[in-house]
Amino acid sequence: MVLRNTLIPKLGRADLFLLSLGASFLISLGIPGVGIDFTYFFILCIVLFAWFILKWDAVKVLQGRGNTAEILVGVAVVASIYGYKIVTATRLGILDMVIIFAGVVLAFYGLRSFKLFWVPAAYGVVLLLGYQIEAIVPNFVLLQNWMASVMASSMRAIGVGATVTGQYVQLASPSGPILLSVESDCTGIQGILAFGMLSTMSVLDVKAKPSRLAVVFAIGFIGAFLINIVRLFGVFLAFDFLGSDIGTQVHVYLGYTLFIVWVLAFWSLAFKYLVPRPSTTAVMTPATLAPPA
Repeated sequence: MVLRNTLIPKLGRADLFLLSLGASFLISLGIPGVGIDFTYFFILCIVLFAWFILKWDAVKVLQGRGNTAEILVGVAVVASIYGYKIVTATRLGILDMVIIFAGVVLAFYGLRSFKLFWVPAAYGVVLLLGYQIEAIVPNFVLLQNWMASVMASSMRAIGVGATVTGQYVQLASPSGPILLSVESDCTGIQGILAFGMLSTMSVLDVKAKPSRLAVVFAIGFIGAFLINIVRLFGVFLAFDFLGSDIGTQVHVYLGYTLFIVWVLAFWSLAFKYLVPRPSTTAVMTPATLAPPA
């Protein structure tokens, strides 16, 4: 008698793709001297998680397959990244992970599949551009000072003593005074650019009126800006009530988590706004009269 294990689900090609993608990233942890940048890995994971939530059905029905040449090129791309990292003894960064992602996509689904996968593939480049913007616009003093004053007012509104001098905010914490500096990184310009672009890139292929797209793009970037203020307030609360160690961790990860929540909410609302609803007008058809019995 042949026993079949019905508890183990059958894996489809999309499932194998995700497993291969995860293995392609995590194999770095087993290579001496390489490793992975956990902050960027966390960012990429939540971005891909957000994207796959919305696009998983499209990925599951994707029919394209990589031919022999595309499979070899995809494998070579991943291998070359690891070869370079082994030689230079450096960790996987965001650009490395995006290139690995592209290589795995190419091997599994072929070049034409990037019509679907271009948003997460392009995201890493956008994020890097966002974090290089300081070299282009180095003066954030006015924005820093304004955000510092907003944070001080917000903390005072919840009963926490706070004084502000320029970009510095001093909190009257139960454990003693805490001096926090709203640096240029804290203004969120990088995140606003990166996540504003992430918010809007996914709706670029939706056929809609330019006026509607303009409204959606504006909401995407304004929402990213407001989310950054919420992030900074959360960081101040963490430093004041939970201490410097936890506050530092919150400073690193809270913003990315909030931005992804915003992106998911934005995508859901944007698609409802841009995609026209199907007509519900009833179509009247003449009734067929049966002959009398």
